[in-house]
Amino acid sequence: MRSAVRTCALTLLLVGLALLGCEPAEESGAPPAAAGPAARPTVEAAPAVTRTPTAAVRTEASPTAPPPLVADFGDAPDGAPAGYRGTRVIGRFPTRLDTRSSPNPGAHVLRPGSDRLGEIVSAEAGADDRADPDGVPNLVNGDGGDDGVIALTLNLDQAPAQATLEVSASLAAGAPRGPRYLNVLIDMNLDGRWSVGEDVTPEWAVRNLSVNLTPGASRRVASRPFVLGTINRLPDGAWMRVALTRERIVGDAWDGGGRWQAGEIEDYQLVLPRAAGGASDAAAPLIATICPSSVDVPSGALMHRTGCRLVNLGGDGASELRLVPVTGDASLVPDRIGRLDLRAGAEQAIPLVIVRGEDEGRWRYRTGQELEAEVAEGLVVLGAAAVDRTLAIAPADDQPLFHIDRTADYFSIHNLAPVNGFAFADIRRLASGTTDLSAADLDLLRSAWFTVEPVPPTSPGGTFAAFVIDTADALPRADSNLGFQIALALQATDTVSDDWRPQVGDFDLFQNTDTWFEVIYRPDATPPWRLQKRTAAEPGAAAPTGARAFIYESRVVLLVPALELQRDLASLRFRVTSFVHERGDPLGAEGPSMADSAPGLGQALAVFGTVPVAVG
Repeated sequence: MRSAVRTCALTLLLVGLALLGCEPAEESGAPPAAAGPAARPTVEAAPAVTRTPTAAVRTEASPTAPPPLVADFGDAPDGAPAGYRGTRVIGRFPTRLDTRSSPNPGAHVLRPGSDRLGEIVSAEAGADDRADPDGVPNLVNGDGGDDGVIALTLNLDQAPAQATLEVSASLAAGAPRGPRYLNVLIDMNLDGRWSVGEDVTPEWAVRNLSVNLTPGASRRVASRPFVLGTINRLPDGAWMRVALTRERIVGDAWDGGGRWQAGEIEDYQLVLPRAAGGASDAAAPLIATICPSSVDVPSGALMHRTGCRLVNLGGDGASELRLVPVTGDASLVPDRIGRLDLRAGAEQAIPLVIVRGEDEGRWRYRTGQELEAEVAEGLVVLGAAAVDRTLAIAPADDQPLFHIDRTADYFSIHNLAPVNGFAFADIRRLASGTTDLSAADLDLLRSAWFTVEPVPPTSPGGTFAAFVIDTADALPRADSNLGFQIALALQATDTVSDDWRPQVGDFDLFQNTDTWFEVIYRPDATPPWRLQKRTAAEPGAAAPTGARAFIYESRVVLLVPALELQRDLASLRFRVTSFVHERGDPLGAEGPSMADSAPGLGQALAVFGTVPVAVG
């Protein structure tokens, strides 16, 4: 009987304590400590958060039962389809409290509300809590408190692309001082896990970024740029976890699981922007343009090869590349690539040929497009920022390149007397040097500049002696009243006895030379433009040649295969001439014929690869 009385008394005592508001100590019924070696600091009570209406009923359980869990969980799929377009990948992200996707518990914060991402924090008993206070269980993408991410913006100036994440973080007025830490995971390879292995692109994109906040304040926080996706694709649809905690996440790998005392866990799905005017599910093209930052032209080279790459990291679409000169007198061929269609994930090499200038040249290009990032209902639509970049072209040395003639010094073909002439045939600058060009490079020049070739044309590449001839005005492509030619006259052999002797009076444009490459325009000929090679041994016959000329406005680039020259290039001597006449009157019988020469007649021939002392 006494035993029964004592039991009743003990029961009444416990009921009395409950009515007086006594509760078990916090640690006695709390869940296990945070996973991993991170310490659990002492924290203040969190501000009020949304709680399930049934929480009061649950507290009426036996005093020895643990209190109901009230925590902030993520909402990435854990054992459910990841939702990746065109795949059956199952999302195995550690989100459920008793997850099988990690040795750690599903990511959650025990005291949500004090340290926040954005403005809203939801609290629930678990990611699949049917009594979730916001009305919807978290799984999948159902957390109403995912509002901390402001933007995820791409810089498309490299592949893989780089991205910058911007979030809003805040502390309650009563929160303790001290740094918070931002960590971000992204399923870069779209395999349904946040990998802990040696992936090409790290999936732990942001590691323990220190966020310093004053209690009661909020601020926007931007991460350092990090690699997003692979060399040719962005992770369309990838799940991203963003965690704000008071403790660092330690170790070399993090799979997304864990428990923390304060902070917030937010999960988002990343999607590419949609194509304007296309199907609603068609991703927009996101073209990365990758050019070298600088190109050093080798010593002795007048022309040089380089190139850029276009990589479509988004959906099917078109792009173009335009290079704009900023400083210097180097040329790029071509300076603009028109519409180029690229499939998603495709890459296109863009070859370029440089015609070097006297000084360092700089060309600017723009890569990427301005796209505003959007965030709504747990989805982050990637944004993009247009970036200006510069390609610098640097000569290998500071040796003068061009022979310069600033005077309009036309003369009569008959008596050398000065005459008024056409500016397009007034030679102002010339330069010479070597170049190695492939057949593809020659095709590139042919596609961009007006081309004059022998008949039939030849296209093999190789080593060329290159000559640049700049005139005072653009050469006409068609003029029914005039005929003209630009000629390169060479001492192509070591034999002096085979040099051409003057045939008209006591002078001649080709005197002291033995081989001539002539770019000729005759309006009454078919075709009107031609390139021919002649020699002093057989001046009336056109010899076979692989030479070709490219004309762009006031510039002529003449390429002569080195194999056609018997003389070593270092000892090659030359003169450049121009000749203009009225239609059908090349000898000037009815009207004066006009000419220019650099170096001038009577002066020493120019030495290949150097600038002559005298100017014509």
